Amino acid sequence: MFKKQYLPIIFLLGFSVILNNCSLFTENEDDDSRYEDPVDVNHFSIENYPKVDGSTSCHPLQIVIACEILDVEYQWYEDFDGMLRVWPSDDDPAKDDDIKYIYNIQHSGTHGSYVNLIADSVDLIIAARLPSEDEFALADSLNINISTKAIALDAFVFILNTQNPVNNLSVEQIRGIYSGVIINWNDVGGDNAAINPYQRNRNSGSQELMETLVMKELPMAEVPDLLILGSMMGPINKLTDDPFGIGYTVYFFNNFMAPRNQIKMCAVNGVYPDPQSISSSGYIYTTKVYVAIRSTLGAESTAFTLWKWLQTQTGQQTVGQSGYIPYLEEQ
Repeated sequence: MFKKQYLPIIFLLGFSVILNNCSLFTENEDDDSRYEDPVDVNHFSIENYPKVDGSTSCHPLQIVIACEILDVEYQWYEDFDGMLRVWPSDDDPAKDDDIKYIYNIQHSGTHGSYVNLIADSVDLIIAARLPSEDEFALADSLNINISTKAIALDAFVFILNTQNPVNNLSVEQIRGIYSGVIINWNDVGGDNAAINPYQRNRNSGSQELMETLVMKELPMAEVPDLLILGSMMGPINKLTDDPFGIGYTVYFFNNFMAPRNQIKMCAVNGVYPDPQSISSSGYIYTTKVYVAIRSTLGAESTAFTLWKWLQTQTGQQTVGQSGYIPYLEEQ
Protein backbone atom coordinates (compact mmCIF):
# COMPACT_ATOMS: atom_id res chain seq x y z
CA MET A 1 0.00 0.00 0.00
CA PHE A 2 1.25 3.50 -0.81
CA LYS A 3 2.25 5.48 2.27
CA LYS A 4 3.01 9.21 2.27
CA GLN A 5 6.77 9.64 2.15
CA TYR A 6 7.11 12.97 3.93
CA LEU A 7 6.38 11.82 7.45
CA PRO A 8 9.10 13.30 9.73
CA ILE A 9 11.81 11.06 11.13
CA ILE A 10 13.21 11.72 14.60
CA PHE A 11 16.59 10.28 15.49
CA LEU A 12 16.36 9.94 19.24
CA LEU A 13 18.18 7.87 21.81
CA GLY A 14 16.45 6.64 24.92
CA PHE A 15 16.83 7.25 28.59
CA SER A 16 14.45 5.62 31.07
CA VAL A 17 12.41 7.20 33.79
CA ILE A 18 12.20 4.40 36.36
CA LEU A 19 9.90 4.16 39.34
CA ASN A 20 11.79 2.09 41.87
CA ASN A 21 10.05 -0.40 44.13
CA CYS A 22 6.74 -0.16 42.26
CA SER A 23 6.05 -3.87 42.18
CA LEU A 24 2.69 -3.53 40.50
CA PHE A 25 4.38 -2.01 37.45
CA THR A 26 6.74 -4.33 35.62
CA GLU A 27 9.36 -2.71 33.39
CA ASN A 28 12.74 -4.41 33.68
CA GLU A 29 15.58 -2.38 32.18
CA ASP A 30 17.74 -5.49 32.05
CA ASP A 31 15.06 -7.47 30.24
CA ASP A 32 15.33 -6.77 26.52
CA SER A 33 13.38 -9.90 25.59
CA ARG A 34 11.10 -9.24 22.64
CA TYR A 35 8.66 -11.16 20.52
CA GLU A 36 9.75 -12.64 17.21
CA ASP A 37 7.98 -12.23 13.89
CA PRO A 38 5.48 -13.22 12.80
CA VAL A 39 2.84 -11.93 15.22
CA ASP A 40 -0.30 -11.99 13.11
CA VAL A 41 -2.47 -8.83 13.09
CA ASN A 42 -4.15 -9.57 9.77
CA HIS A 43 -7.36 -10.52 11.57
CA PHE A 44 -7.70 -7.06 13.14
CA SER A 45 -10.77 -5.06 12.10
CA ILE A 46 -12.79 -2.19 13.50
CA GLU A 47 -14.93 -4.83 15.22
CA ASN A 48 -12.07 -6.28 17.27
CA TYR A 49 -9.48 -3.49 17.32
CA PRO A 50 -8.20 -2.97 20.89
CA LYS A 51 -9.52 -0.13 23.03
CA VAL A 52 -6.51 2.19 23.11
CA ASP A 53 -5.49 5.47 24.73
CA GLY A 54 -2.28 7.37 25.43
CA SER A 55 -0.26 10.55 25.84
CA THR A 56 -1.06 13.56 23.67
CA SER A 57 2.40 13.42 22.11
CA CYS A 58 1.89 9.75 21.21
CA HIS A 59 -1.35 10.30 19.29
CA PRO A 60 0.33 10.35 15.85
CA LEU A 61 2.04 7.06 16.67
CA GLN A 62 -1.27 5.49 17.68
CA ILE A 63 -2.92 6.65 14.44
CA VAL A 64 -0.07 5.35 12.28
CA ILE A 65 -0.31 1.96 14.00
CA ALA A 66 -4.06 1.76 13.33
CA CYS A 67 -3.68 2.91 9.72
CA GLU A 68 -0.93 0.40 9.02
CA ILE A 69 -2.84 -2.49 10.57
CA LEU A 70 -6.18 -1.56 8.98
CA ASP A 71 -4.51 -0.75 5.63
CA VAL A 72 -5.50 2.91 5.43
CA GLU A 73 -3.34 5.68 3.91
CA TYR A 74 -2.40 8.61 6.14
CA GLN A 75 -0.53 11.91 6.29
CA TRP A 76 0.09 14.93 8.54
CA TYR A 77 -2.60 17.64 8.74
CA GLU A 78 -3.01 20.86 10.70
CA ASP A 79 -5.87 20.29 13.14
CA PHE A 80 -8.52 22.72 14.40
CA ASP A 81 -6.45 23.55 17.50
CA GLY A 82 -3.34 24.46 15.52
CA MET A 83 -1.56 21.20 16.26
CA LEU A 84 -0.24 18.95 13.51
CA ARG A 85 -1.56 15.41 13.66
CA VAL A 86 -1.57 12.29 11.55
CA TRP A 87 -4.98 11.44 10.06
CA PRO A 88 -6.25 9.06 7.38
CA SER A 89 -5.94 10.37 3.82
CA ASP A 90 -7.41 7.38 2.00
CA ASP A 91 -10.05 8.26 -0.63
CA ASP A 92 -11.22 4.66 -1.14
CA PRO A 93 -14.98 4.57 -0.35
CA ALA A 94 -14.58 0.99 0.82
CA LYS A 95 -12.42 2.32 3.67
CA ASP A 96 -14.99 4.84 4.98
CA ASP A 97 -15.89 2.84 8.08
CA ASP A 98 -12.23 2.21 8.92
CA ILE A 99 -11.44 5.91 8.46
CA LYS A 100 -14.29 6.98 10.75
CA TYR A 101 -13.10 4.50 13.37
CA ILE A 102 -9.52 5.79 13.23
CA TYR A 103 -10.69 9.40 13.53
CA ASN A 104 -12.37 8.42 16.80
CA ILE A 105 -9.13 7.11 18.35
CA GLN A 106 -8.61 9.83 20.93
CA HIS A 107 -5.98 10.19 23.62
CA SER A 108 -6.79 11.28 27.17
CA GLY A 109 -3.26 12.45 27.96
CA THR A 110 -0.66 10.56 29.96
CA HIS A 111 -2.40 10.63 33.34
CA GLY A 112 -5.86 10.10 31.92
CA SER A 113 -4.76 7.13 29.86
CA TYR A 114 -3.08 5.42 32.82
CA VAL A 115 -6.22 5.98 34.90
CA ASN A 116 -8.34 4.54 32.10
CA LEU A 117 -6.06 1.52 31.79
CA ILE A 118 -6.15 0.87 35.54
CA ALA A 119 -9.95 1.32 35.57
CA ASP A 120 -10.34 -1.23 32.73
CA SER A 121 -11.82 1.40 30.41
CA VAL A 122 -9.14 0.71 27.78
CA ASP A 123 -6.91 -2.29 27.12
CA LEU A 124 -3.66 -0.76 25.88
CA ILE A 125 -2.00 2.65 26.08
CA ILE A 126 1.08 4.28 24.59
CA ALA A 127 2.58 6.76 27.04
CA ALA A 128 5.52 9.16 27.18
CA ARG A 129 6.56 7.99 30.65
CA LEU A 130 6.19 5.26 33.24
CA PRO A 131 3.37 5.56 35.79
CA SER A 132 3.48 8.34 38.39
CA GLU A 133 3.26 7.84 42.15
CA ASP A 134 -0.43 8.77 42.08
CA GLU A 135 -1.13 6.25 39.31
CA PHE A 136 0.81 3.60 41.17
CA ALA A 137 -1.23 4.31 44.31
CA LEU A 138 -4.45 3.98 42.33
CA ALA A 139 -3.35 0.66 40.85
CA ASP A 140 -2.24 -0.53 44.27
CA SER A 141 -5.62 0.33 45.77
CA LEU A 142 -7.34 -1.76 43.09
CA ASN A 143 -4.73 -4.54 43.10
CA ILE A 144 -4.04 -3.96 39.41
CA ASN A 145 -0.75 -5.06 37.85
CA ILE A 146 0.50 -3.08 34.84
CA SER A 147 3.19 -4.26 32.41
CA THR A 148 5.18 -1.76 30.33
CA LYS A 149 7.72 -2.06 27.51
CA ALA A 150 9.71 0.62 25.72
CA ILE A 151 8.85 0.82 22.01
CA ALA A 152 10.15 4.23 20.91
CA LEU A 153 12.47 7.08 21.90
CA ASP A 154 11.94 10.79 22.60
CA ALA A 155 13.66 13.64 24.50
CA PHE A 156 12.71 16.16 27.20
CA VAL A 157 13.49 19.73 26.11
CA PHE A 158 13.32 23.30 27.40
CA ILE A 159 11.81 25.96 25.18
CA LEU A 160 12.23 29.74 24.98
CA ASN A 161 10.92 32.60 22.86
CA THR A 162 13.33 33.38 20.01
CA GLN A 163 13.63 36.98 21.27
CA ASN A 164 15.33 35.70 24.42
CA PRO A 165 19.13 35.99 23.93
CA VAL A 166 19.76 32.98 26.19
CA ASN A 167 20.56 29.86 24.18
CA ASN A 168 22.10 27.60 26.81
CA LEU A 169 21.41 26.72 30.43
CA SER A 170 23.19 24.32 32.75
CA VAL A 171 21.28 21.68 34.67
CA GLU A 172 21.95 23.63 37.87
CA GLN A 173 20.67 26.85 36.32
CA ILE A 174 17.45 25.12 35.25
CA ARG A 175 17.03 23.66 38.72
CA GLY A 176 17.72 27.11 40.18
CA ILE A 177 15.07 28.72 37.97
CA TYR A 178 12.43 26.16 38.82
CA SER A 179 13.23 26.05 42.54
CA GLY A 180 12.89 29.83 42.74
CA VAL A 181 16.56 30.60 43.47
CA ILE A 182 17.22 32.25 40.08
CA ILE A 183 14.49 34.77 39.24
CA ASN A 184 16.12 37.15 36.71
CA TRP A 185 17.41 36.35 33.22
CA ASN A 186 20.41 38.57 33.90
CA ASP A 187 21.68 35.91 36.33
CA VAL A 188 22.03 33.41 33.47
CA GLY A 189 23.38 35.73 30.77
CA GLY A 190 20.12 37.24 29.57
CA ASP A 191 18.30 40.55 29.81
CA ASN A 192 17.52 42.28 33.09
CA ALA A 193 14.00 40.88 33.27
CA ALA A 194 12.04 38.62 35.60
CA ILE A 195 11.84 34.97 34.54
CA ASN A 196 8.39 33.50 33.95
CA PRO A 197 8.95 29.80 34.73
CA TYR A 198 5.95 28.03 33.23
CA GLN A 199 5.07 24.68 34.77
CA ARG A 200 2.65 21.91 33.83
CA ASN A 201 -0.17 20.45 35.88
CA ARG A 202 0.43 17.61 38.34
CA ASN A 203 0.56 14.12 36.83
CA SER A 204 0.87 15.39 33.26
CA GLY A 205 3.56 13.58 31.30
CA SER A 206 5.73 16.69 31.05
CA GLN A 207 5.44 17.52 34.76
CA GLU A 208 6.34 14.00 35.86
CA LEU A 209 9.36 14.02 33.54
CA MET A 210 10.42 17.41 34.90
CA GLU A 211 10.20 16.32 38.51
CA THR A 212 11.79 12.91 37.93
CA LEU A 213 14.53 13.72 35.41
CA VAL A 214 15.49 17.28 36.31
CA MET A 215 14.38 18.33 39.78
CA LYS A 216 14.73 14.89 41.38
CA GLU A 217 14.35 15.55 45.13
CA LEU A 218 14.46 19.36 44.79
CA PRO A 219 10.98 20.90 45.24
CA MET A 220 9.69 23.18 42.53
CA ALA A 221 8.83 26.73 43.53
CA GLU A 222 5.21 27.62 44.13
CA VAL A 223 4.05 29.87 41.32
CA PRO A 224 0.80 31.70 40.50
CA ASP A 225 -1.88 29.60 38.86
CA LEU A 226 -1.44 31.47 35.59
CA LEU A 227 2.05 29.94 35.27
CA ILE A 228 0.70 26.39 35.69
CA LEU A 229 -0.54 25.22 32.31
CA GLY A 230 -3.08 22.46 31.82
CA SER A 231 -2.25 21.19 28.34
CA MET A 232 0.74 20.50 26.11
CA MET A 233 -0.21 23.50 23.99
CA GLY A 234 -0.07 25.71 27.08
CA PRO A 235 3.72 26.31 27.05
CA ILE A 236 3.69 26.69 23.26
CA ASN A 237 0.95 29.31 23.36
CA LYS A 238 2.50 31.25 26.24
CA LEU A 239 6.05 31.26 24.90
CA THR A 240 4.94 32.35 21.44
CA ASP A 241 4.27 35.80 22.96
CA ASP A 242 6.48 35.83 26.09
CA PRO A 243 10.17 36.69 25.51
CA PHE A 244 10.91 36.21 29.22
CA GLY A 245 9.29 32.81 29.75
CA ILE A 246 10.69 29.29 29.87
CA GLY A 247 8.81 26.04 29.55
CA TYR A 248 9.31 22.35 28.90
CA THR A 249 7.88 19.68 26.68
CA VAL A 250 9.03 16.67 24.64
CA TYR A 251 11.03 16.84 21.43
CA PHE A 252 8.46 15.06 19.27
CA PHE A 253 5.64 17.38 20.28
CA ASN A 254 7.64 20.60 19.97
CA ASN A 255 9.22 19.81 16.62
CA PHE A 256 6.52 17.90 14.80
CA MET A 257 3.14 18.49 16.44
CA ALA A 258 3.44 22.15 17.44
CA PRO A 259 6.36 23.83 15.66
CA ARG A 260 6.37 27.62 16.01
CA ASN A 261 8.75 30.13 14.42
CA GLN A 262 8.69 32.18 17.64
CA ILE A 263 9.96 29.30 19.81
CA LYS A 264 13.41 27.74 20.09
CA MET A 265 14.83 24.89 22.10
CA CYS A 266 17.52 25.64 24.66
CA ALA A 267 20.84 23.82 24.90
CA VAL A 268 21.49 22.09 28.22
CA ASN A 269 25.03 21.91 29.57
CA GLY A 270 26.22 23.32 26.23
CA VAL A 271 24.56 20.62 24.12
CA TYR A 272 21.67 21.56 21.84
CA PRO A 273 18.91 18.93 21.49
CA ASP A 274 19.07 18.04 17.82
CA PRO A 275 18.94 14.60 16.17
CA GLN A 276 22.71 14.22 16.12
CA SER A 277 23.38 15.18 19.74
CA ILE A 278 20.52 13.06 21.04
CA SER A 279 21.37 9.97 18.98
CA SER A 280 24.98 10.20 20.20
CA SER A 281 23.83 10.48 23.84
CA GLY A 282 25.39 13.94 24.07
CA TYR A 283 22.09 15.54 25.10
CA ILE A 284 21.40 14.83 28.75
CA TYR A 285 17.60 14.41 28.86
CA THR A 286 16.20 11.65 26.70
CA THR A 287 13.19 9.46 27.38
CA LYS A 288 11.44 6.29 26.31
CA VAL A 289 7.93 5.88 24.99
CA TYR A 290 6.08 2.92 26.49
CA VAL A 291 3.30 0.54 25.61
CA ALA A 292 1.36 -0.59 28.67
CA ILE A 293 -1.28 -3.22 29.38
CA ARG A 294 -2.89 -4.81 32.40
CA SER A 295 -0.95 -7.95 33.24
CA THR A 296 -4.16 -9.97 33.45
CA LEU A 297 -5.04 -9.25 29.82
CA GLY A 298 -6.03 -12.42 28.02
CA ALA A 299 -3.32 -13.87 25.80
CA GLU A 300 -5.84 -14.37 22.98
CA SER A 301 -7.08 -10.77 23.00
CA THR A 302 -6.23 -8.38 20.18
CA ALA A 303 -4.77 -5.97 22.74
CA PHE A 304 -2.25 -8.56 23.86
CA THR A 305 -1.52 -9.37 20.23
CA LEU A 306 -0.87 -5.66 19.56
CA TRP A 307 1.39 -5.51 22.63
CA LYS A 308 3.45 -8.37 21.22
CA TRP A 309 3.42 -7.04 17.65
CA LEU A 310 4.82 -3.65 18.70
CA GLN A 311 7.88 -5.48 20.07
CA THR A 312 8.60 -7.33 16.83
CA GLN A 313 10.73 -6.03 13.99
CA THR A 314 7.59 -5.53 11.90
CA GLY A 315 5.91 -3.54 14.66
CA GLN A 316 9.04 -1.50 15.19
CA GLN A 317 9.12 -0.61 11.49
CA THR A 318 5.64 0.84 11.94
CA VAL A 319 6.81 2.80 14.97
CA GLY A 320 9.43 4.33 12.67
CA GLN A 321 6.73 5.38 10.20
CA SER A 322 5.33 7.76 12.84
CA GLY A 323 8.52 9.77 13.13
CA TYR A 324 9.85 8.19 16.30
CA ILE A 325 13.01 6.16 16.20
CA PRO A 326 12.16 2.51 16.96
CA TYR A 327 13.45 1.38 20.32
CA LEU A 328 14.98 -1.84 18.99
CA GLU A 329 17.20 0.07 16.56
CA GLU A 330 19.28 1.32 19.47
CA GLN A 331 19.68 -2.06 21.23
